[in-house]
Amino acid sequence: MVSSRFRSILPSPTVSLNNKFAELKERGEDAISFGVGEPDATTPEDVIDYAMRKAKEGKTHYTSSLGIKELREKIALKYSAMTGKEVKAANVIVTPAKFAINMAVQAVIENGDNVLMQDPSFVSYPEIVKIAGGVPRYFPSKEDGSPDIDAMNEMIDSRTKMILINSPSNPHGWVASDADMKGITEIASDRKIYVATDEIYEKIIYEGRHISPLSYPGMEERTFVINGFSKSHAMTGWRIGYLIPPPEFMTYIDAYQQQTLTCAPSISQYAALRAMEDTSFPETMRKTFQKRRDRLYDILSKSSKMEFRKPAGTFYAFPRLKNGMSGEEFSNKLLEKEKVLVTPGSGFGPSGKDRIRLSFALSDKELEEGARRIVEFLG
Repeated sequence: MVSSRFRSILPSPTVSLNNKFAELKERGEDAISFGVGEPDATTPEDVIDYAMRKAKEGKTHYTSSLGIKELREKIALKYSAMTGKEVKAANVIVTPAKFAINMAVQAVIENGDNVLMQDPSFVSYPEIVKIAGGVPRYFPSKEDGSPDIDAMNEMIDSRTKMILINSPSNPHGWVASDADMKGITEIASDRKIYVATDEIYEKIIYEGRHISPLSYPGMEERTFVINGFSKSHAMTGWRIGYLIPPPEFMTYIDAYQQQTLTCAPSISQYAALRAMEDTSFPETMRKTFQKRRDRLYDILSKSSKMEFRKPAGTFYAFPRLKNGMSGEEFSNKLLEKEKVLVTPGSGFGPSGKDRIRLSFALSDKELEEGARRIVEFLG
């Protein structure tokens, strides 16, 4: 019999809509997707070439469970410079970013412990917590997308062990300010709980700057940093990222990786090593996304039946519907009538019930046409 823990895990809320979209494409329909959660660019050619060269040189075997030394050293240097803290290569483990989130949560959570996460948040966070035997709990956001720090603090109880944050944020596009991050880290220090920070969108910021909670006093003992190359270098298929945990956890997290993945894919690690030297590609892509964000806003803001705030980061927008429909109803009817796929907001938390998520990681032509159809559908 399937375990109760496995039976509690929910599938992606977008699966049925994606299946319908795939059917439309297979029939040759002119369908457009705002649902994709990855850059529409291809991994930089020099990164691909470097990885292929390393494969031909024989770098196709197991690596250290921690990852190749050169990559860990580069990651440590990056975060030392970013945070002003001494991050050592010995405290970096190379692993897929989503697996890093799983390891961070499982390293801390006992059965029945709770993890606080922002409403809205990435759809996988609550399921990752449940896999670890924990209880996901949402704390509210303010209208601008920033976290309600006071409300979060009031939710903390004796079973709260971690705050899971994501800045820049999927789906809202919120980018943490110094005040936001200071509030979160002071609470974590005072209440003696951990912070897991998903920084996968750090290179895609239009307003503000990226701030890691690791930068704040005492947080080197309380912060799990999760990052990777999927969004910055269009490397989703390479499945490569990293985790920087508090030092006391490193031995145990390494053992966990040894008994699960063994190590991250060797060729992906070399691709990541080369990607760390490529600063031009992320900046070019960021500028492209900013133009698309602005164009999407220009078109959709023409409708009075949608409240659209420009995201400060990521390639997502999370507009609120003002036509009386829920996000799920709107998404289904829009796909049926206009052949445009958007993601219902309900999967990202309770506050998303009257929202949709729009990814603007699609071509300029598709973006313009898809946005026009949305406005037409809104009436």
